[in-house]
Amino acid sequence: MGCGIRALFVGFLDGLGWGGETEKRDVFKLFTMKVITIRSYKPSDLESVVQLWYKTWHQTFPHLQHPQAYSVWKERFSHEFVRDGEIFLAEVEKQIVGFIVLIKDKQVLSQLFIDEKYQRQGIGTKLLNRAKALSPQGLKLDALRENIKARAFYERHGFKIAGFSINEFNGQPNVEYYWTPENAVSH
Repeated sequence: MGCGIRALFVGFLDGLGWGGETEKRDVFKLFTMKVITIRSYKPSDLESVVQLWYKTWHQTFPHLQHPQAYSVWKERFSHEFVRDGEIFLAEVEKQIVGFIVLIKDKQVLSQLFIDEKYQRQGIGTKLLNRAKALSPQGLKLDALRENIKARAFYERHGFKIAGFSINEFNGQPNVEYYWTPENAVSH
């Protein structure tokens, strides 16, 4: 929603003599929220999901040149993640805006990506909560050390640092995390 619509909405609430700035902002958010649907991956989703993954990774790390071409990302997703993982997608208005890949037999949260335009709207939390519900024994994950936003997100959701390593696909330093229900914090 553009600033003009927000200004009209706030003006309307002002005309009613209703609430302070915080309340107006919260009411505006409530009226402009989009419905988030979580569903399982289907083979027909491959191209959309890989495009989202590739685009979001490069938006997150614009200064890094990933050593693998798009075709390798697509092959990895279709051969490794689809074969070994449980994949859930987040949709807003039937558009894929995020996904998570859970490798249950290894207790690994392999991938969690949200379209940049939809970050900080609770979508990552919904996907992460789905993975946690399917992993009562706990989860492990790696995050690039420089991905401060993702690391803060995981730490807010109860993940603890377990160690450090180098990412085998792009050669960047990783932070290794773990989560168990015992160290969970409520949200």
